[in-house]
Amino acid sequence: MVTIRDVAAAAGVSVSTVSRVLSDQYGVSEATKREVERVSRRLNYRPSAAAASLRTRSTGVVGMLVPEITNPYFPAVVQGVEQEFARVGVDLILCDSGNDVDAEAHRLDTLLRRRVDALIICPVDTERSATALRSIAGQVPLLQIDRHAVDNVDFVGVDESSGITQVVAHLAANGITTAAFVGSAAGISSIAERAQAFTTACRAHGIIAHPVVTVTDTDVAAGRQAARDLLASTDTPPPQAIICANDLLAFGVIAEITAAGLRCPQDIAVTGYDDSPAAELVGLSSVRQPLSDIGREAVRLVRNLSSTPRSVRLAPQFILRATTPPGSTPLLRL
Repeated sequence: MVTIRDVAAAAGVSVSTVSRVLSDQYGVSEATKREVERVSRRLNYRPSAAAASLRTRSTGVVGMLVPEITNPYFPAVVQGVEQEFARVGVDLILCDSGNDVDAEAHRLDTLLRRRVDALIICPVDTERSATALRSIAGQVPLLQIDRHAVDNVDFVGVDESSGITQVVAHLAANGITTAAFVGSAAGISSIAERAQAFTTACRAHGIIAHPVVTVTDTDVAAGRQAARDLLASTDTPPPQAIICANDLLAFGVIAEITAAGLRCPQDIAVTGYDDSPAAELVGLSSVRQPLSDIGREAVRLVRNLSSTPRSVRLAPQFILRATTPPGSTPLLRL
């Protein structure tokens, strides 16, 4: 393995000079800098990351922990964060907690032992993740993304209320008078906010809101079960619209509506949330989150530390497609 001493000997300079050149410090002439860089490339020298971290107390690595990488939302968010960090020469270590709070705590401990410079996390559960987050908040810069579990830690997400309000306003403008919201049980802060916004927006727009349908998961199967429950109810007629907390639930709802011999949107309109790539393929009306902006803001907060907790809420946008009435409201249509 080529060492810094080999580079110094080949370039005819001291080890300290090579160190200054490679760490981009002042005090080295341009000619010497070019020669050291040329020799480093010729010898294929790779500086020791461990040694550099001991000198600078920085590893140049940020850890990121998500609850479910198979959810279409998270790969896009991770990509946005990784691309922004790559622009400034920071590497990203990604972990998946599998929607398990114990696994989440273990992954956080692992990342801390890897001496990451900061941690970005989408918490599994609003309440049960809080203990682990509080315990590490004072050890390393911490940022919550999409969901939050503790109030005194930086957060980047979207204005959930705005996204749902846009959906409800569109439905009301096109004659919808009854609607239901399908989302997971308490524990996911972003979905809880969407459920609350649904109730508030329906009241404001004169739509009769069915009780929120809670599901134990946020996948296609859970969406199908929720639709079966709504269609099987003998107390009230099925709602004219079903607003889902994410696109996967919406796909399941549409599949069950179709299986029951109903049409979407003629009989029941359906909307999703996240605007995943599959949403465009199937013509699902959904709420688009500004994923690249989320990544940009996450990197900005991590790189600019503050003693005061900061919360950034970005504006989402309702995307009108085939699963809701065409209408004439001034919305982006794809």
